[in-house]
Amino acid sequence: MSKTPNLTGNAKTGGLTQACAEKISAVDGLVLSPRMRKLLAETKDQPPEERRQAIRAQFTRKCA
Repeated sequence: MSKTPNLTGNAKTGGLTQACAEKISAVDGLVLSPRMRKLLAETKDQPPEERRQAIRAQFTRKCA
């Protein structure tokens, strides 16, 4: 008998899909704004670091 848990889906790779993350956040009453939902959809196929940069760019103040 194996003591290793039987993992399925994303648990094997350690990934968390956007849909799963949204469901978890919804429990605490958190939802994505339309702006962030659009940004995440637009950057879906980009590498993680590029997605993070795009998200950071939405919140950094631009010097005048």
